[in-house]
Amino acid sequence: MKRIKTLVTDKNGFCYPAENQPFSKDYYYGWGCFDLDTAAESHKMLGFGISMTDSACYMLSKLTADKRKALLKDLFSPEGLNLSIVRLNVGASDYSTEVYSYDDTPDDFEMKDFSIDHDRKYIIPVMKEILEIRKDIYIFSSPWSPPGWMKTGGEMCGGEMRMDYLPAFADYYVKYLQEYAKEGINIDALTIQNEVETDQNGKMPQSRLHPDFERILAGTLLPERLHAAGLKTKIWIHDHNYSGWKRVNYILSDPKVRENIDAVAWHPYTGRPEMMQAVRAAYPELKIDFQLTEKGPNLYPDSPESNIIWWADTISSAFNNGCSSMVGWNCALDENGNPNLGPFSCAGLVEIHSRTLEITPGVQYHAFKHFAGIKRGAVLLKGDISPYTPENISCTVCRNPDGTHYAVVSNQAAGAQGFQLKYQGQYLRLMLRPESIVTVIF
Repeated sequence: MKRIKTLVTDKNGFCYPAENQPFSKDYYYGWGCFDLDTAAESHKMLGFGISMTDSACYMLSKLTADKRKALLKDLFSPEGLNLSIVRLNVGASDYSTEVYSYDDTPDDFEMKDFSIDHDRKYIIPVMKEILEIRKDIYIFSSPWSPPGWMKTGGEMCGGEMRMDYLPAFADYYVKYLQEYAKEGINIDALTIQNEVETDQNGKMPQSRLHPDFERILAGTLLPERLHAAGLKTKIWIHDHNYSGWKRVNYILSDPKVRENIDAVAWHPYTGRPEMMQAVRAAYPELKIDFQLTEKGPNLYPDSPESNIIWWADTISSAFNNGCSSMVGWNCALDENGNPNLGPFSCAGLVEIHSRTLEITPGVQYHAFKHFAGIKRGAVLLKGDISPYTPENISCTVCRNPDGTHYAVVSNQAAGAQGFQLKYQGQYLRLMLRPESIVTVIF
């Protein structure tokens, strides 16, 4: 058996290499087990990523050039956290320094006043630095709101898209893609609207999007304009909760949508990851990916999102139910979760202290570290877990393109539990510490 590497993180985020147990022929009855020998290939992985929001890029811009470069290298290089996906906001989100769009001139259907000058302050410079480190970065974009003049109420915060302005919104979006391409930032995929079923009660830039409007945009308006502009940007729909699977199935009932989209984007705020299976069941012949496009940690230490074991289970559940990626929310915020337009309670992947500019990795950083070795193109293995396995153990196993196997196992229980991996007729026994994550590479 080839060399084994093991990494353990406890509930407090303390990380250390573990003593490696050798594979043996002995099977421990009463222990949970994942059988790699009988596991089937499920789907290919796109990777892990983070959102480079206006707020995150603003915080990064406050660092010295050398300090920022070192942090970005730690986050995006294969030797570091190995992030390979970036999510960009089309205009302002809740985590922005101000409310803005790229064209605030009412009824500017020709987009004569369209400008991305706001993003040239720090978003575009930071993105160019990331591209120097990771040339194969996968970039997708999401609008939180169209310009206010395209919506009911006439404002960026709250309201919903108006039917008569759908063509204008499609033109606005394509213009954004073109302007970013001129800066050397080619966007691989787009979601049509962040969180399509809420306007957040007008507390932040956000917009409802009627399912029929999304169907028209995904099936006709955006594909036609992307093709006419020579853009190969892929279209992802939904970009909202697992609980919205019925809406997804309705939109996919349109053959034009099925023909033109590449993926369904999901958020884990409400519903369960198993709900995504209802889409697969309704359209078993449809070859599309599932992407988990947003989830961030919380400032409050007693929240689930502040628990590293919760993160491991959330990620594993998404992957094991068909997701190819996991993208966190803000890359960097200060110690109070600022800047944001709320106040809202999200924390960053890393914290940059507002006064000292000291950088501190957060709980999501430590969780992502355990999955960092899953490379783009890895295949998730779907297999049976023995009936002895307690419900509070999560397990994700992938095979990387180089042939290495990568297993992440988490124990949510307050007591130690045994688990084993079967490979080529032999067993690797793991004694899982209470509330811990174990990564095994072999």
